Amino acid sequence: MISSAFRNLVSSARDHARHFHDDTDHTVSAALLTASGRTVLGINAFHFLGGPCGEISALAQHASTAPDDPVVGVVAVYGPRDEVIPPCGKCRQVFHDIDPRIEFVVRGHNGLETRTAAELLPHAFDPSHLESAQTIYMWEAYEESIRSGDKTQTIRVDDPFAVGPARIVFEKESGETTSLDGTVRGVRTIRRQELTEEHAHKDGFADLRELHTALDTHYPGLDGDDPVDVVDFELIVTPE
Repeated sequence: MISSAFRNLVSSARDHARHFHDDTDHTVSAALLTASGRTVLGINAFHFLGGPCGEISALAQHASTAPDDPVVGVVAVYGPRDEVIPPCGKCRQVFHDIDPRIEFVVRGHNGLETRTAAELLPHAFDPSHLESAQTIYMWEAYEESIRSGDKTQTIRVDDPFAVGPARIVFEKESGETTSLDGTVRGVRTIRRQELTEEHAHKDGFADLRELHTALDTHYPGLDGDDPVDVVDFELIVTPE
């Protein structure tokens, strides 16, 4: 079920598609809903070398007519069948870049519904992440030992890190998170069977046997010859 504002948006897109589709080069109409309630329309322009989707054409129209009125909703309609269709991958990324909270009208199992750009594009590329500190997720029980400096290392499998700034995030069973600023000081790949008592102690364990028990819990099926990354880190202490 969608809101009346989105029903009107669907109706506008369908009317636009019926009026302008030609079954060849212009088949998909798109309608954007802005924060003020305005509707901005667009239609695709097919060409064998490529051409803008209806949603992208509508974005260009929005940029020239209402750039200060943010887009909050989108719907696309395939004119020849008068059918609401989901956005292509490129459009999902474009709108995600504008605002991942923008809602798209799509057809679900029980009719029309809305999904945000973020929901339609899980694991979207976000260029801002390239400039931000890497995130190291930790079990909440490790927080005290990391704060005290007893744990300055973590063993990871298929979870790559690089030397540089890091955010150490503790995921709690309550759903809350706590984070600490830190730095990855070194990363070295070795075979599991090469782990030593020293690795265990730096990882906050009493001995190597305890470390291997933890690895078996986190990474079932990990063999002795499998590679593991030894990640050394330290907290950044802010002067009071």
